[in-house]
Amino acid sequence: MFEIFEKAGHSLFLVGGAVRDRMLGIPPGDMDYATDAHPGDVIDFLSETGIKVIPTGVRYGTVTAIYPETHEKAEITTFRSSEVYRRGSRYPSVEFGGTIQEDLKRRDFTINAMAINASGDLIDPFGGMKDLKNRVIDTPGNPDDAFLDDPLRILRAYRFAAKLGFSIAERVRQSARNFSVELATISPERKYREITGLLVVDDGVKAAKALSMTRQDGVLLKVIPELEHLFVIDGLKQGKYHTGDAWQHTLDVIAKVPPVAILRWAALLHDSAKGLVREVDEQGEPHFHGHEVFGEKIVNSVAERLRFSRADRKALAVLVRNHMRPVLYHSEWSNSAVRRLMRDVDDQLENLFALAEADIRAHKPDYVAKSLESLQELRERAAGQNKGRILPLEMGQNLQAMGFEGPVIGTILRMLEDMAADGILPKNPTVDQCFTALWDKQSSMLKESERKTP
Repeated sequence: MFEIFEKAGHSLFLVGGAVRDRMLGIPPGDMDYATDAHPGDVIDFLSETGIKVIPTGVRYGTVTAIYPETHEKAEITTFRSSEVYRRGSRYPSVEFGGTIQEDLKRRDFTINAMAINASGDLIDPFGGMKDLKNRVIDTPGNPDDAFLDDPLRILRAYRFAAKLGFSIAERVRQSARNFSVELATISPERKYREITGLLVVDDGVKAAKALSMTRQDGVLLKVIPELEHLFVIDGLKQGKYHTGDAWQHTLDVIAKVPPVAILRWAALLHDSAKGLVREVDEQGEPHFHGHEVFGEKIVNSVAERLRFSRADRKALAVLVRNHMRPVLYHSEWSNSAVRRLMRDVDDQLENLFALAEADIRAHKPDYVAKSLESLQELRERAAGQNKGRILPLEMGQNLQAMGFEGPVIGTILRMLEDMAADGILPKNPTVDQCFTALWDKQSSMLKESERKTP
């Protein structure tokens, strides 16, 4: 790539995360380049060499080059001297610059403000290598200016701290405290991506630590104000099996759950309504009855404001609404109760089990072992459901012929499946046996109703 630009009379530099990761010994990801050539010229002379070029962000100076042999992609951006995001916009207002130094100066952090030229020399005008060695996130210039140019950089600082396990320079954290109100000007989509990026780093402990910093610096509530319902009970005991307050428990669950976006979000929000329902009994023990129901409402509020996808919003609501059911499972559950849980959570069953396991592990040791045994039993019982045919194939057709409609048929079939699971019906009943069981159940319900009627 360097040779092509040199022959065309232009300079090219490897920049950003590709340089940072190379210096850290991390396998390269996306390859980003900066050049003095304008995007139209880049498209022309790269196309002449047989490289496919896509004008992905040409109005902002960016094109994507695709190598014909390997199909690898590289983003090439014209030098920028400034990059300012308009209020509420996802797109920056860009001014092109003339030198690599100008381009590096406007970048977010020193560790991302390094470049490598065609000769392999490192260009590091703002001490990026020093900050890499010291494992610290800092800005090339005044952090106030950096955050006013693009307030999303506030969240990016914590995301990089989580990803790399770095600290954040105190001057940067102070600036984040001062300007966090400016996050209100950032589009919901951009905030969602940054918080999600922080949450899904492989090391959950680093994610929890960075998230804790966002809370300490007054940043987290600017993005997820609903968490105030959790923070109002800071320092208050949760129960005899908990080791800390509700926020510390939340961080522990985040640290223990797998690095999957929907799971980390569920971990963050699963106890978010505890401050709304906390009660203390006569023995001084706290209770949080119904916090999962109110938690679902909080999830819907967060998901709507940050514009989660419809599928993620639904999945997150399912996980938070049902997160206590596997934790409270006991062997006396009927098979129909197990099946009811499976139906209620649908394709989120494995995620629910993963969330429940992390939730259990974030308790005191004497609680964990027994609860994990119960959870494993529930997993096995769930896996054993629906093996082989349960109802005769023609049962639905018979109900339809009798005049029942789709939703009612579905309800009846689920009732019969539960009867078979609980042994009221044989595992593979006949149509006659199904109708007999339905008749018996109806008769029993009528008798019970008559008994209760004064």
